[in-house]
Amino acid sequence: MIVEWLYEPFMYGFMTRAFIGTSLIAALAAMIGVFIVLKGLAFIGDAVAHTSFTGLAISLLLGWNLYIGAFLLAFITAVGITFLHRTAKVRHDTALAILFTGAFAAGVIIMSSMPSYAGDLSALLLGSVLAIRTQELYMIIAAVIVIAVLLWFNFHRLVFVAFDPVGAEAAGLPVVWLQLLLMLMLSASVVVSIQTVGVILVMALLITPAATAGIFTKKLGKMMLLAAGFGLAATWIGLYISYYFAVPPGATIVVTATGEFAVSLGIRQIQRRLRLVQLAKGAVQR
Repeated sequence: MIVEWLYEPFMYGFMTRAFIGTSLIAALAAMIGVFIVLKGLAFIGDAVAHTSFTGLAISLLLGWNLYIGAFLLAFITAVGITFLHRTAKVRHDTALAILFTGAFAAGVIIMSSMPSYAGDLSALLLGSVLAIRTQELYMIIAAVIVIAVLLWFNFHRLVFVAFDPVGAEAAGLPVVWLQLLLMLMLSASVVVSIQTVGVILVMALLITPAATAGIFTKKLGKMMLLAAGFGLAATWIGLYISYYFAVPPGATIVVTATGEFAVSLGIRQIQRRLRLVQLAKGAVQR
């Protein structure tokens, strides 16, 4: 009975693609999300997601592949953030606010000029997990492989630059290019995730599993593995709930990930209180 219950969604091609696609994106988000969470740059992902929306709008208007326009705007955002922060000495949050509010507003204006404005806007903002196609799976796989390889060869340098840019620059590392590389990997992660959970919810897969993992460890490698585990659990549980209870899959995945964070935070608080109680008992016995 349980085996049949677990297997039933995989009898449909669209559900199989949804499980594969969201699992790959969970792994992809874990690789980049940990850097974003530990560095305190969650707002950057939000900005990239919103500016990618404008790229999607331009692609719809011109009849391009959606990913081309989205990545183009994400790339411009990444370059713009790095340029403003490094040369104009504008704070990251200020640069992000300037770029993403204007770009997102422009996207809404472009979308409003299209006949199917409401339907397209809803699809781009909320995503369409069950509409993932085979060619999009190939694109997600390619993004996972490329970003994994880039991280493998640049891991220690990226960690150095992320947490001590002044020291990295003194050591002779190309800080600007490495910062830009991290931004571009984030942009690619956001763009390929948009089809799954949409612009509004894409941040949850990047940030929430990584933040949940951060409750239990601060070691980067272990945190990535935990983040991937939490992300995979959220996507699979969310898809099963969506299938059997007919609720929106993207939103369900995000709510599940948020629930994981809340439960993990509660467990951690209980562990800390129990440890304090034990310490207090030990002090009294002495």
